[in-house]
Amino acid sequence: MEPVYEPVGWRKEGDKAYQPISPDNSPNPGGPQSHPSPASRPRQHRRSRVLLHWLWHFLSLLWLAPIITLLWLNLSRHIIGASVWCPKGNCNAESTSENAFKRAKQLDRQDHNMNGALQFVAKALEVWFMFVAASLVYDMGVLFAKKGRGLPVGYLLSHLEFTDIRYLFNPLLWTSPWPHRNSVPEKHGRIIKLYIFAVITAFLTILANLMGPAAAVLVLPSLQWKDTPHIMDQTFNGIGAPNRPSGNDVFKDCNETQLAARNYSCTSRTYGPQLDEWAAQGISSIVQTDNDDGEIIIGSSQEYALSFTFNASDNGELVWVPNRQVLRAMSHELLKARGAYTESDPPEYPDRTFNNSLQTVLSRQGPSLGFQATCHTGDAIDFNLDEHRWVRCYTDWSTGNVNDTSTYTKCIRIGVDFNLTNYWARFTHEITDPDVPEYDAGVGVYFADKAMYFNDTHDFDSGIKSCVFPDETGTPCDWDRVFDATLPDEALRNTSINVGMVSYQVPSLNNTDGRVYCEHVIYLSFPTYTVDTSPMSNPQNLVRLTNIDVVKNDSVPITLVPDWYLTAWSVDNDTALDGERQIVKKLIEVLPGTYNRTIAEEYDVQEFGLLHLYALGQALSMVNYYNTSAPADPMSREAIEADKDKVNHPIFRTWATVHVWAYGISGRSSILGVTVVLLGSVCVLARFFLGLMTGIQERSTVEVLAAAFEHRHQGEFDGLEDEGHLAKVRYQVVEDGEGKQRFIPEKRTSRWSHANST
Repeated sequence: MEPVYEPVGWRKEGDKAYQPISPDNSPNPGGPQSHPSPASRPRQHRRSRVLLHWLWHFLSLLWLAPIITLLWLNLSRHIIGASVWCPKGNCNAESTSENAFKRAKQLDRQDHNMNGALQFVAKALEVWFMFVAASLVYDMGVLFAKKGRGLPVGYLLSHLEFTDIRYLFNPLLWTSPWPHRNSVPEKHGRIIKLYIFAVITAFLTILANLMGPAAAVLVLPSLQWKDTPHIMDQTFNGIGAPNRPSGNDVFKDCNETQLAARNYSCTSRTYGPQLDEWAAQGISSIVQTDNDDGEIIIGSSQEYALSFTFNASDNGELVWVPNRQVLRAMSHELLKARGAYTESDPPEYPDRTFNNSLQTVLSRQGPSLGFQATCHTGDAIDFNLDEHRWVRCYTDWSTGNVNDTSTYTKCIRIGVDFNLTNYWARFTHEITDPDVPEYDAGVGVYFADKAMYFNDTHDFDSGIKSCVFPDETGTPCDWDRVFDATLPDEALRNTSINVGMVSYQVPSLNNTDGRVYCEHVIYLSFPTYTVDTSPMSNPQNLVRLTNIDVVKNDSVPITLVPDWYLTAWSVDNDTALDGERQIVKKLIEVLPGTYNRTIAEEYDVQEFGLLHLYALGQALSMVNYYNTSAPADPMSREAIEADKDKVNHPIFRTWATVHVWAYGISGRSSILGVTVVLLGSVCVLARFFLGLMTGIQERSTVEVLAAAFEHRHQGEFDGLEDEGHLAKVRYQVVEDGEGKQRFIPEKRTSRWSHANST
């Protein structure tokens, strides 16, 4: 027979267990001792354990420091700058310089490296939290193991297993609280408490596995568009459209005397070539439609350092034109943003935020005029009422609706005796082409506060037919009654109030009454003007309009006096345009074909439409507006009261939007990340206070295994072969006099004890 192995340092007592050798029964009780006495070893070990215990408590609590910092960075929407690595907020992207592309590549490489490093930071926070969560599970397990009948075997190593997501699907997690068949019956309250332990452990399993992505969401910044503070700049006091141009500040090259005399040719130096060039861009683009993939591209005009073009509203019914007065103010801001500031500018400008951003978009609120215009051909018929009043009617007017083929005669009333706004203006085209016969190449521009329609079957109870075709009785016509009649059709009503009309006389036409006439209605809005300051992405400094919203004011169009149309053409009232201008030659060329489609060249109608479009757009862009400085303090009573009247006197604000690396809570993933780390913080605090109150000192896996090996089997596993039943066996975990863990098994039923003894 082989000798039985006996562990060194243990003696055999009876036939049942091994016991440690005490100092009294040592083989050499009187011999010399080269190591500390047995009584001093536990004390030294206990002091080291306590020190490590509190050190680990402090390190666990310290996890909150980076988490609180990250929460503050994200909740405060902290801006870093043009790069993730931006020491002291200084990382100039040079986005407006010629080295912008090279600098962008450098910053991109730098950002890539820094984001990679921050991912390691996120992983470190995840691992750190897992240590804390494992300690919390351990502390809870020890608390349960010290009370009542102890902790099931299935939960003894939960603090080592819970970080694996598969632990959630381990049946032992959910079945271990129930007593096995050989155990003493137990109250349901104790079972419920064990299930609470299981639920908390499962919750920590989920939390620990989500902590990595959550930490990464908060640690890694993202590229975001950030607004600088909105500065209250101007209070709107009215638009200049109902008035003739006046003052010394409306046009750079015009003075008050010239404008009062209606000599608008003073604008020709700056705006005459611009209109010609603008129209030429559009007309040359028409030819591109001959190609299968070609289309007309609307040209652009310039004001100071900015260019602009038309903007269509969302529904496509109105065309909006940027205001040149707003563009002049934005040009100054653009140059400041690029560093070209003057001595009058604040010394801290340009704002360092602009330099430390990858891209900057300047924004400014201001007025804009939008128009709806249609052109028709027909004859013009005048009814002179007196020196300051007459009625002009145009035949063959239609709504433009494909479902409505009806034609009408449209009449407008002209003259200040009808209404002080019913102005008119006129100019002619000088003809230099010898192939074109001399004619009165006149262009009449009118504004009428009211219009009326009739045809062979309808006059809408206005009585206008009897005015246009008087009977033999000579009954006087009541023109006031005519224009006060209510139109039942919405399409007619929308073009019967505050209507502008531009009437072109057709050259080479035997019928001197023949006209191409274009009507328009004008609306006012207060959009946001935006311009990208980067020469790389916006080389033409093109301005765009956003947030366009019609100021309805009962949906009535605004007044536009005809003189603004003269400023667009740079012509004095009732004089001739220079016939050498290309736009004049083109207009005379396309008018006959526009009027008479049978003789029209291929692009006559389209080219005429663009010529009129650009001339009208030029006129609307030149309209000035009146303003006063906005209150300096946006929280003052004056500012609050002024800001209430957003329709008639809105306050215009200016700001910049910068593209920067920044922290922030901007989506569902960020919200989830904040939620996870907040729950994690609660767990860290719970572990800290639980350790303070209980003083539980965590044992290493080696110590737990050693205690298990030292345990004397008392038959608690007898008769239990299934893993599920073995996991339900409970043990109390206590400490002996030397501070070592000891396992005390639960009591068994008397039935089992009797059966076992027999």
